[in-house]
Amino acid sequence: MNGRLGAQQFIQTVALFALVFVVLSLQACLSPIRDARTAQLDALTAPEPDAQRERAMRRLALASAYFEQNQSTAALQEARAALQIDATYPQAFSLIGLIHQRANAPLLAQQSFEQALELAARAPATPADLAEVQHNYGWFLCQQDRFELAQTQLMQAVAQPGYQQGGKSWMALGVCQLRAGQKTQARRSFDAALTLEPANPVARYQLAVLDWQNGDALRAQATLTSLNSSPQASAESLWLGIQLARALSQPQEQRRLAQQLNQFFPNSTQALALAQGKFQDQ
Repeated sequence: MNGRLGAQQFIQTVALFALVFVVLSLQACLSPIRDARTAQLDALTAPEPDAQRERAMRRLALASAYFEQNQSTAALQEARAALQIDATYPQAFSLIGLIHQRANAPLLAQQSFEQALELAARAPATPADLAEVQHNYGWFLCQQDRFELAQTQLMQAVAQPGYQQGGKSWMALGVCQLRAGQKTQARRSFDAALTLEPANPVARYQLAVLDWQNGDALRAQATLTSLNSSPQASAESLWLGIQLARALSQPQEQRRLAQQLNQFFPNSTQALALAQGKFQDQ
């Protein structure tokens, strides 16, 4: 009995060692496969592109806030931090272009905008992403008096599907056309801007100016009234409204707008012109 048990134990022990040897051999053979699977798992657990882009977007939002507050150095640092997170983020290059433009460094701005355009034309960027870059680049070109190229970029921007800022780009296109002496085209662009954004103050003011220059004071006043009745009224729009009311023999409206001008913009050149009676027709 004991002899049989000892033999069985010996056989089991040998079998166990044999099994361990086989397992170890299989592990050695399968190590390349396991390494491949490990790499695959690492790839699956790595930050997804969307998450990476979201982190970059948060840094760029901070950069934009600094830019709006005229803190260009901080804005540039944050925009570059966004690119360290996502080097293919076109909007970051576009903002850097705007920062260089403000710093009067057109060559650096040009390079940044071109890089932004190149990236925005690739997947996974959307047509709306591309339109945002084209708008900024077009406005930069307009400021450089490169009107034809500027208008091309802005017109491409408004043609992009899904772009939600078309009113802004039509307005910029109209301003650029005015600077190029193309009043008829500018009017069409401002009309398009107001169709998309009825409260757009620049487009509404510029249309009123065009009507005033064409001698149509009544139409200019109809265009301008809603702007001067809103918080978006400016010294320029109020001054134009005063001159229109004067041309249309509306003394009460003229006094009302003059009061607004003196109340909200007392130190403006328009308030000084009003005080000195320097109307356009004199």
